[in-house]
Amino acid sequence: MKHHEGFTLIELVIVIIVLGILAAVAIPRLFSITNEAETATVANMVAGLESAMSIYSARQYLRAQPIAVHNPFDDLSNIPANYNGAVDPVDPANTPDGTWSWRAGDNWIIYNPRSPISGGMVINGETFIAYQVQTVLDGTEVVGLRLTTTDLYEYAWQ
Repeated sequence: MKHHEGFTLIELVIVIIVLGILAAVAIPRLFSITNEAETATVANMVAGLESAMSIYSARQYLRAQPIAVHNPFDDLSNIPANYNGAVDPVDPANTPDGTWSWRAGDNWIIYNPRSPISGGMVINGETFIAYQVQTVLDGTEVVGLRLTTTDLYEYAWQ
């Protein structure tokens, strides 16, 4: 009797079916994990910028110096590698995915997401996540800075 080596057609079909099922389950989860990671990255950067602005505001206030709206990336002890710099106007062609930019003309921090989003600020057909640096007032006195976004620029990952 001859001994045959290799797969039978049935075994090959079963392996292909199992791989197809695994791919159908794993691929959507992979995209979800990617979005969750990018959401966390954006939240961490925003928190870091807010913290840096708070430290700047406290220093200025204690020194009796004016608190002025400015690029909060300048307040960070380490500028992130994905900071694209001060860009005015923001041009999607020169703003790689996953990078932050400062738009000085109207005090917006712009993030160009890697993953698709709905909502957000649309610039030349591209959708960005946007936060504006605004003053915090106590009466008429500027006592701090904060990052805000408007309902118009609320976003959600797709």
